[in-house]
Amino acid sequence: MSPFCSATRASSRRLPAGNRRSPSSRRSGTSWSTGGPASPLRTLITGVAGFVGRHLARELAKRPKEELYGADHVALGYSDSDGDLRAKLKSHRPLDVRDFGQVAGWVRECRPDRIVHLAAQSSGAESIRDPAGTYLVNAVGTLHLLEAVRAEAPEAMVLLVGSADVYGTGSPGQKIREDAPMKPMNPYAFSKAAQDSLGELYAGTYRLNIVRTRTFSHTGPGQQPRFALAGFADQLARIDAGLVAAELRVGNLEGVRDYGDVRDVVRAYDALLERGGPGETYNVCTGRGHVLRDLLEILCGAAGFKPTIVQDPERMRSRDADYLVGDPTKLRSKTRWSPDIPIERTLQDLYTDARERLRREIGR
Repeated sequence: MSPFCSATRASSRRLPAGNRRSPSSRRSGTSWSTGGPASPLRTLITGVAGFVGRHLARELAKRPKEELYGADHVALGYSDSDGDLRAKLKSHRPLDVRDFGQVAGWVRECRPDRIVHLAAQSSGAESIRDPAGTYLVNAVGTLHLLEAVRAEAPEAMVLLVGSADVYGTGSPGQKIREDAPMKPMNPYAFSKAAQDSLGELYAGTYRLNIVRTRTFSHTGPGQQPRFALAGFADQLARIDAGLVAAELRVGNLEGVRDYGDVRDVVRAYDALLERGGPGETYNVCTGRGHVLRDLLEILCGAAGFKPTIVQDPERMRSRDADYLVGDPTKLRSKTRWSPDIPIERTLQDLYTDARERLRREIGR
């Protein structure tokens, strides 16, 4: 089915007003706020088989009263990692967020108390190659989810995971706050700005319980090599294994980014699920900026060697943020969250993971 066909459909199906629970019946923690015995908290994670989704499922599965439901554009396979994820989920369904019928059907079946919307096309480079496809997944897919929630689960709490790329580029030395204007610089950032605006609209107009994040750069074990630091780690692992020449191809290394560890990021999402304010937006960030070149040096230290660095024109972007560092004050004051994992450990774990993946790939 063409995504352009399915993305334009909308459903007029709505729950009768008498079938909707009032906001006072929403859950708090693992029990209904109106009292009564504790019951499982049903959480649906879209994009559960992705980089962040797997880490979030692992984090939420630590709770004894959590029932996790997953959705992703791919079916789970039978690898060790898929088996580990499958064991944490009560149920999982392949789902195309561009198809409203699929989204509404799964929300209706899950009856979630909480939804974490991670499903996205998250590559800036891919968005430049396919802006329409990126918008369909990120913006229209979010519209489909919010319409499904409005019709099928209006009492559910929704965490819309967005991107700090919506801010564009910041001013050197200044941390970006949530009240900064959105100035997206590429199709991916534009699609996430649209997602953010949809969240604000549905929270205000339809009184849905929506919390939005603008998450800054993050990395860690499991990230795909199409992203900068994970790509560097993958190249280093291949060089170390003697599979390629000792040249590491890079793009612009002078940008300053606020990099966190994915394991800290999912703890922030967990905290926002518990304590995030309805209708509010939170930067998920460390508040510390790193020059990408310095992070590459740390990665080379983790690998134990430094190859020749070659700037690749194919990896350069015509428009890219020079400085993007966030202010985490609002998140910390609301949730008391703070990052625990130092960047050195993050990059060491990233390189170790890249080596293990390569070992499985080549059978060594």
